[in-house]
Amino acid sequence: MKRAFILKINFEENMAKSIIPNEIASKDASQIHNLIQVFEYFNKATDEFKLAYHKLEKRAAELDLELDRKNKDLLASLTEVKRLKNYQASILEEVSAGVICTNTEGKVTIFNRAAEQITGIQSSKAVGKNYLDIFGDTLSLEKSPYAVLNANKNIQNDEKEIRNQNNEVVPIKFSISLIKGDRGEILGAVELFEDLTEIRKLQKEIQHTRTMSALGEMAANVTHEIRNPLGAIGGFAALLERDLAPEDPRQRLVKKIIEGVGKLDKIIGNLLFVSREIQPQTRKVPIKWVINDVLEFLLSELQQTEVDIRIQTRFPRYKIEAQLDPQLFQQMLIHLLKNGIQAMPDGGTLSIHLQKTRHNTFRIIIIDSGVGMSGDISEKLFFPFVSTKPKGAGLGLAIVRKIV
Repeated sequence: MKRAFILKINFEENMAKSIIPNEIASKDASQIHNLIQVFEYFNKATDEFKLAYHKLEKRAAELDLELDRKNKDLLASLTEVKRLKNYQASILEEVSAGVICTNTEGKVTIFNRAAEQITGIQSSKAVGKNYLDIFGDTLSLEKSPYAVLNANKNIQNDEKEIRNQNNEVVPIKFSISLIKGDRGEILGAVELFEDLTEIRKLQKEIQHTRTMSALGEMAANVTHEIRNPLGAIGGFAALLERDLAPEDPRQRLVKKIIEGVGKLDKIIGNLLFVSREIQPQTRKVPIKWVINDVLEFLLSELQQTEVDIRIQTRFPRYKIEAQLDPQLFQQMLIHLLKNGIQAMPDGGTLSIHLQKTRHNTFRIIIIDSGVGMSGDISEKLFFPFVSTKPKGAGLGLAIVRKIV
């Protein structure tokens, strides 16, 4: 642009000084004039281009500033989204309820920490898998996210049972809701659930407490009504036994009456024991000494039977002492060991292991080779009047629970 401008000046100066030779034809002069006009147009266009370039450069700078501002806003927005996402993830991880999210195909997308604890299944092994593949075919489809996705209807505050990683049945309370997008489209389903195991235990404890309360009232009212005539029966039977000759065959019947009265009196005593408050008289005693006394008593009883029961003990060599009521402790052991012996009508082995644990405590493990019991009985095992024996009163383990 600068050279063209100089050339233009030179042409004008030459013409002003009449340097152009006279022999140049008028045609050539016209061409030179045209060339000068071209240069003038070129210089004008160059000036306009330079002005446009400066404007474009200014606009580019403005766009750079705007782009930088947009980038900062976008970065701030992404940071906020990330913060909210982490906040939501933190909430999901900290809530005590299990949270499972699935997509429209039933594949798990979210499996929080509480869900891991309740099911025993790690999140890494659950995310990406089908819901039913995680909980097995035993789970009803009617109580799964599939039912909600197919019926387009939520499930609120229902109950079901699932199997955890150890194949144990876990009762849970759950709700399943649809996940919808901004336009109302269905994106998946979310299930919230909580473990009812502890609640069920508390319910059983409340039921047991109510049973014991009712039993206490009944025992207080019935004991007086039963023991008075029972005492009279026992007294008259004792007089009858005294009056009969030893060789009289009726002596056997009288002894049966006296034995029956004794058993009834023992049942009433156990009933009163279960229903009343215990006031332990504790003192420091050696545990092995207490257990050996109980075993000697049981061995003397076993010698009078024809059942072959072998008793094995495993005690540590060192001394273990504990602060307890020895009489109540022995009573508890007698009921537990008798329960094990009675579970082996054809004979077997009864093992007693004594172990010292931390914090100056101890553990007694009693194992029998008996027939065992059903799940229904084991759930009610320590309730009064629950027994697997046809003639059992069902108070032995209730007394054990009362003492413990």
